[in-house]
Amino acid sequence: MFSPFTTVASNVQIGKHFHCNINSYVEHDCVIGDFVTFAPSVCCNGNIQIRDGAYIGTGAVIRQGRHGAPLTIGENAVVGMGAVVLGDVAPGEIVVGNPARVMRRV
Repeated sequence: MFSPFTTVASNVQIGKHFHCNINSYVEHDCVIGDFVTFAPSVCCNGNIQIRDGAYIGTGAVIRQGRHGAPLTIGENAVVGMGAVVLGDVAPGEIVVGNPARVMRRV
């Protein structure tokens, strides 16, 4: 589902049941897994892999990964509202803040 005012750039792969909420975007060379949710105003910059079941909170910014070394958000991870993600997030982790830090590991 793509809400109004969302943008998806080139060379993006999107899995099943992706919800891209209002004012969010997905930039080039990203891979989005199944059952991923973007709250409003998520900035998903290029070369990012978001695994199945991840939730990205309102206004979160995910820094661009590198060609051949994408930044990865693990399975069932949660990125808190307004978080600025500068590195990989492990599966099941909850990260919050600027820069994003681990709040809880599952």
